[in-house]
Amino acid sequence: MDRVYWFTHGVLKGAFKLFLRQKVTGVENIPQKGPLIVVANHISNFDPPVLGAAFNRKIHYMAKSELFENFFLEKIMRTYGAFPVERGRPDTKAIKSALRFIEQEEAIGIFPEGTRSRDGTLGRAKLGSVLLATKSQAPLLPVGLKTRHPFKEGVEVHFGKPFTLDDYYDRKLDRSEMKEAGRIIMKEIGKLLD
Repeated sequence: MDRVYWFTHGVLKGAFKLFLRQKVTGVENIPQKGPLIVVANHISNFDPPVLGAAFNRKIHYMAKSELFENFFLEKIMRTYGAFPVERGRPDTKAIKSALRFIEQEEAIGIFPEGTRSRDGTLGRAKLGSVLLATKSQAPLLPVGLKTRHPFKEGVEVHFGKPFTLDDYYDRKLDRSEMKEAGRIIMKEIGKLLD
């Protein structure tokens, strides 16, 4: 499975270099090993492959469960390390899957807003992203993506410095604290979009 992932990674990376104008910054901020939660804004269907091609580690993406309803698409998604998440509520099964990858010191990719932004503006983080970050206590790597019109405008991937939500660890959080932690996540992503 990893051979297929890395082969496709190389093909996508090469194709994006040939066919898309791209700008990638902050690659030096990517930890080379250890558990990691990659948190990025979400504005286009190109986001996962563009981010994956710019990233030098395998990313296991949380992906909406609807993508796993088609047999062939499910096989493709699972081959590339994706796992389903039920949107609209905290999905404990998806959180457990993510925690297993994190325990294995893998990188998880999530779009904290839970869906694509139609107008490109940054939304609010869903509480499930905060729950994953605080339960795992893994560092978060913020990523700012500009992929709205990839063939016309090119793409940009900006990696920020890893951060943690350690002020929110090891205690039960109320809803307002969860929202505040979510604002911190989105603020770190937002810094990379200016």
